[in-house]
Amino acid sequence: MEPQQNEDMIDGALRKDFVLERLNKRNKDRQNYLDVKLEQRNKESVQNEGVDYFAQSFGQRAYEVEQRINTVHLDSGDAPLPDLSKHFADITMQIQELQRYLTSSTMFLSDFKIKSCQNMLNALTTANDEARQRLMPKKKFGFSAKKLVVKQPPTIAKLDTPEKSVKQSNFSWTIANRRNAHILLTAEQVNGQDITISNVHKCFVELQGHPGSVQISNASQCTLLCGPVSRSFFGEQLESCTLAVACQQARLHSSKDVRIYLHVTCRAIIEDCRQFSIGEYNYDYAELEADYAQSGLNKAHNNYTDVADFNWLSPDAPSPNWTLLKDDAAPNWNALRRDFLNASASAGKLVGNI
Repeated sequence: MEPQQNEDMIDGALRKDFVLERLNKRNKDRQNYLDVKLEQRNKESVQNEGVDYFAQSFGQRAYEVEQRINTVHLDSGDAPLPDLSKHFADITMQIQELQRYLTSSTMFLSDFKIKSCQNMLNALTTANDEARQRLMPKKKFGFSAKKLVVKQPPTIAKLDTPEKSVKQSNFSWTIANRRNAHILLTAEQVNGQDITISNVHKCFVELQGHPGSVQISNASQCTLLCGPVSRSFFGEQLESCTLAVACQQARLHSSKDVRIYLHVTCRAIIEDCRQFSIGEYNYDYAELEADYAQSGLNKAHNNYTDVADFNWLSPDAPSPNWTLLKDDAAPNWNALRRDFLNASASAGKLVGNI
């Protein structure tokens, strides 16, 4: 056989091997692509099934709670007070279980879905509280300035506030319209109560004990220290405030420049808020351990680093509206209290000399 024929045969064999290699590689790449797409579709299918199951389960359970709230006056009739207390306690437990279910499912839910479900839970909590107050009314209470104020400047004026912001539908705020005051409520005054605070400026407020719920609205340059709250803490229109709160649910709206030292067993929620700094709860007093036990809060479970910002829906970037405080940034509350009282006493002397 001629040398040229040998070379042609070798070249032909090489070309054939090259073509076969390319075809095999193309088939392999195509198969890998199909496998990836199939796996992706399977994952999406599982996720969609999880979302669909959650929506059906959560909706059904929320509907059952709503029905219990709406028909409690029919079911209770002339039932003795302990039965009503147990009934509302059971409803509260159901709402708490739903909150835990939502919190544990946030990893595969959209922010819009989380917000919708949280709004539903908030509505159920409000309806339950209103039904409890209607069927188990408690004597409305308030605290006079003489009982609350420690070393308050004697001639500092109250805030000028429209009457409608102090009372709404015969609702009386626990604390309202205060300036430059140290306000201390003891356990006997707050245990199990719904504490409400409105229109306070440059105040140092301490709630020792285990309140049922706490609501603070329209506060500026204030410090609020609060013992374990059995249910929810709600704040709105806060500016340049420092808070120390332990609670089951924490919701803050329309606020800015706030430092909060938080213990929360569910996911904390902020909306229309900015310049928030969040650290771990560190308020302390003699009866704190007992108040934790009586409030029902799990001291070992704190989600203060898990915050849902309803104004920041991007899953790929952290919200610019809040940051975590460093561990060494915790204030000395005793020192802050002492400085506040000293400043108030000095201001009182100055006012008295005018």
